[in-house]
Amino acid sequence: MKLLDFILLMAAPLLGGFAAMLFKTKNREHYKLVLSFSGAFLFSITLIHLFPVVFANSHYAGIYVLAGFFIQIFLEQLTHGIEHGHFHDHRENNTYVFALLLGLTLHSFLDGIPLSSHEMLDDDHHSLLYGISIHKIPEGFALVSVLIFSNYKKLTVLTMLLLFSLVAPLAVLFANQLSMANTELFSILVAMAVGSFLHVSTTILFESESGQHLFGWKKITVILLGAGIALLTI
Repeated sequence: MKLLDFILLMAAPLLGGFAAMLFKTKNREHYKLVLSFSGAFLFSITLIHLFPVVFANSHYAGIYVLAGFFIQIFLEQLTHGIEHGHFHDHRENNTYVFALLLGLTLHSFLDGIPLSSHEMLDDDHHSLLYGISIHKIPEGFALVSVLIFSNYKKLTVLTMLLLFSLVAPLAVLFANQLSMANTELFSILVAMAVGSFLHVSTTILFESESGQHLFGWKKITVILLGAGIALLTI
């Protein structure tokens, strides 16, 4: 990855976090639309680019993808689904906030693994980078919202947001070294990350505000837009 790529990956959650500080609960509908767009784009990129690569490199890829899928379910026990739009407007205790930060950090670390400069992902690097970066915007928004509602001081909120924004770029650097030291383990972690993408993106897509699997036209439009833009990367 180039320096500008790292800056983009780091800037995305910062953008979401600053938006939460600026708008707080006033722009929740727009937040949901960005989330839906990112889910559709990430889901499409996963199917179009990552699945073919992952399954071409290992006979056991399906097992590793499945493992990543269930790891994400475990992480959601810590985050309460904040990475795909579930957060509350009431004060949370320190135990919850710590679990949230731990779960989001592990999730973000998995996000960064496939963005390594390994040759198996060179051709699809930028489409995946954009998909993950867009996904990071609502993550940063939700994280800061929870911290604000929990009455943390602004300096503490900014510090946590900054540290969170560094996780995915650090994961890329780690994966770069791992891909050179242990190609097999690197491939396994990429497959697990793909499983995590699959879970998060499908959860975003199939959830609805009504709980009745009914989607408004705005959500349908941004989902189709996200998938359509992903198709342009072929």
